[in-house]
Amino acid sequence: MSSELIQARIMTVMRNLPPLPAVTRQLLKVMSDDGSSADDVTKVLSGDGMLAGKVLKLVNSSFYGVTSEVTTISRAVVLLGFSGIRNLALGFGTVEALSGMGSKKDMAGYWSHAMATAAAAQALAPFVNRRTDPEEAFIAGLMHDIGAYVLAASVPETYAEILELPASERLQKELDETGFTHAKLGQGLLKFWELPESFSDAARYHHDVEVAAGGEQPLTNLVALADILACIHGGDFETDASENDLNRLRQAAGLKPENLCAALDDMEQKIDEMAEFMKISGTGASRGQADHNLPAMNCVVVTTDEPRRDLVGCLLKHLGHKTYPMESYFNQEPGSSEVELVLVDPQALSRDQVDRLAIYLDGQTTSRAVLMEKDTSIPDSMTSWPTLNFIFGGRQLAGIMKKQPA
Repeated sequence: MSSELIQARIMTVMRNLPPLPAVTRQLLKVMSDDGSSADDVTKVLSGDGMLAGKVLKLVNSSFYGVTSEVTTISRAVVLLGFSGIRNLALGFGTVEALSGMGSKKDMAGYWSHAMATAAAAQALAPFVNRRTDPEEAFIAGLMHDIGAYVLAASVPETYAEILELPASERLQKELDETGFTHAKLGQGLLKFWELPESFSDAARYHHDVEVAAGGEQPLTNLVALADILACIHGGDFETDASENDLNRLRQAAGLKPENLCAALDDMEQKIDEMAEFMKISGTGASRGQADHNLPAMNCVVVTTDEPRRDLVGCLLKHLGHKTYPMESYFNQEPGSSEVELVLVDPQALSRDQVDRLAIYLDGQTTSRAVLMEKDTSIPDSMTSWPTLNFIFGGRQLAGIMKKQPA
């Protein structure tokens, strides 16, 4: 298909974007009026039986964990407040509007990633230095890749081919093939829906570290971080995620490394809870359990850089693996024989240490790999080893286990 035809199809979809449901628009209008009361919101919500039913069903699910059954919309409005009702209406309204695009591509993977990003954003929100409503963070995370839905609806075959490319090539290929990125299209759709600028900015710039870490867009910063955590969780990265990028985003948000680890742990429960939201909203998406997960392994991280050791250990733990102490492994203490994978950070070691370590590990049956940042060179003594970025998920870990040198 020619680039002209591809762009024509996308522009046709963009010119005929589905509006948010009328009840969602009405709710947003009422709640933006300072003179509106809870009764006004209840009246609008009660006027749409389908949305009212979804809200009641969700309020009574594990998503909110209320102690006693909520049977009336008025009680739900009081319990959730304007912010909670607004975000639920946006969430349900978004799913309904997107379903009207009629994508021919199976979007279960899209919704699984959206759900994981929403969970991560909600989990991170209490820790950031700029106060952010966790439910607003959830909706921003849910919508961050909404432009991908436009591409899937417009040019499903072309977009499917783009998704098969390495993460580092996808955004540029989107631009080359279609004239747009999913981030730019997402911004356009959210502006069309007249949503707050912070939402459309998060969709537009969540892959732009310069903007996301710049301090002017806290919600974009939060979503950019959540997107990386969701990719770690799901194992499929949209773009290359580097250790340096993660640290810049984390520091801009005022987060400590342990906050990211806590959010990764918290994501599991939140994704399970959000599965109820996805079921009620009608996406059909599950929690997106990856089919590339490895059996639990004992791993050693060889580095003198303590923050790096903690980061890699955190990711291994999230993926279901254990970290065995480096010193205990080399001292052959009890349990060292059960180590199945050694990950080496050569940037934190001297050349002599690297070469001696390579000779030692090449003589072992244990699997090994080089930990490396983007654009760093691999020592000659380890060029036959598989490599693993410092930011990785289960798919990348499974990949290096298949590429072990003889």
